[in-house]
Amino acid sequence: MYDLAVIGLGPAGLEAIQIATKNGLNVIAFEKNELGGTCLNVGCVPTKSILHASQLFSEISKCSKLGLNIFSAPGYNWQGILDRKIEIVNKFNKLLNMTISKKVKLVKAEAELFINYDNLEIYADDNVYQAKNIIVATGSEAIELPGLPFDGSFVINSDDLFKMYDLPKKIAIIGSGAIGLEWAKILSDFGVEVKLVEKAPVLAPVLDIDLQKRVERILKQSNVTYYKNDYIVSVSNDLVTLNSGVAFDTDCILVAVGRRPKMPKVVIGGCAEEFKLKADSFGFTDMENLFVVGDATGTSMLAHSASYQARSIMNKILFDKNIVTKPIPAVIYITPEIASIGLREQDIQNQEGYTIKKILISSIAKSWCDDCSDGIVKVIIKDDVIVGAHVASCEASALISIFNILIDRKIPIQDVEDMIFPHPSFSEAVCEVLKNG
Repeated sequence: MYDLAVIGLGPAGLEAIQIATKNGLNVIAFEKNELGGTCLNVGCVPTKSILHASQLFSEISKCSKLGLNIFSAPGYNWQGILDRKIEIVNKFNKLLNMTISKKVKLVKAEAELFINYDNLEIYADDNVYQAKNIIVATGSEAIELPGLPFDGSFVINSDDLFKMYDLPKKIAIIGSGAIGLEWAKILSDFGVEVKLVEKAPVLAPVLDIDLQKRVERILKQSNVTYYKNDYIVSVSNDLVTLNSGVAFDTDCILVAVGRRPKMPKVVIGGCAEEFKLKADSFGFTDMENLFVVGDATGTSMLAHSASYQARSIMNKILFDKNIVTKPIPAVIYITPEIASIGLREQDIQNQEGYTIKKILISSIAKSWCDDCSDGIVKVIIKDDVIVGAHVASCEASALISIFNILIDRKIPIQDVEDMIFPHPSFSEAVCEVLKNG
C-alpha cells in the first residue's frame, strides 16, 4: 500500500511527485512513454527549440539593416535542427529518469484503474498496486476533425512534424491557436508556403481583441495567407476546397484545432464494464481518493497550469487546504511574442468601473535597440488594481510574469508606478503603460 500513486509523468505528475516526496510520502508512479509528457517530448520544449532556429534564420536574412554583412545567403539543415531538438529533449529525459528513479518506484507501463466496490486498484505490467490516494495526470491528445483522420503523412498533427525528414513546400494549417500560429511562423520563416484556415470570424479567438489584430499583422508580415470564418469542405488528391469556394493545392494538412483529455482505462469489477472517468475543473472525481490534474481535466491545457493544479491537489491531500483558482498566463511564441492574463476587453464590454490603458512598445527605447519596436502593452484596471494584461512584444513571456505577480497580489497601481525598473529594458513598459497609457 503506497501513500500516493501518480499515473502519467508530465509536468503535473512530476510536480505531484516532487511535493509528495518532500513531505515523506511513499510514492509509486506509472508512465508508459518518455518522462516529461507532451510538453517536454513533442510540445513546448522541442517546438521552442525549433522556433528559436527559425527566428534566428529569419533575423540573419534581415541583418544588413543593422550594419552587418553576411557574405553568403543563409541556409538551413532541417535534420540538424531536429537533432538539436533531440539533444535538448534527451538531456532533460536523462535528468528526469535519474531524479525520479531515486525518489519513487517507477513502473514503465500503461496503468489501468480497477474499481471493485469501494476498493480502487491499479493494474500495470501484470501486477496490482494500491495507494491511499491516486492522481491521474495522463495528459491530452490532438483532436481529429471529421473526415480528416490523421495518417501521419498528408493529414498530420504537430507530433508528426518532428518525424519529417524534410519540410513540405506547401502546407495548410487548420486552427489559429498557439500550436497553429507557432508552426505557421516556424514554417514560413523557413520558406514554406503557409495557408492558415480559422473557422471563427477572428484569428486567435481566445485572445484580447487588440492582440487578435496584432496576430493578423504578424501573419501578414510573415507572408502567411489566412482565411477567417472558413473551413475545409473537401479534399481531393492534393486540392483543398474551403466553404468560401477558395481552392488551393497543398503537400499536407496540419490539424491544430486543439487537444482533448486522455484518460486511463477504468474497469468496474464483476462485470468487466468500462466507464469514462470524469473530474470537475478542480480535479475532484466521484471517489474521495481519486484526483485528476493537468490536461486530463480538459481545462487550461498549459504546462504551468498543470503544475499549479498538481500543487493544489497535493495541498488538499497533505494539508486539507482549499483549492484557489487563479488567472493563468498564456503565451504564443511567435515574433513578437503574444502573452495574456486575466480579463480581456471583450469580457468587460458594457460594464462600468473598468479602465483600459495601452501603449505601443515603440515608446520603450529598448525596443528600438533590439529592432523589436512592433507591439503593444495593454492593461485593464478596476478598483485601482490590474485585472487583465495583454502584451505583444519581444520578451512578452517575461513581461506577463510581472503582470501575473501584480494581479495575483492585487498590488495597487500607485505602488507599481513607484517601482524602479532598469533602463533601457522592456520591463519599463509595465510602469509606462500605467503612467502614460
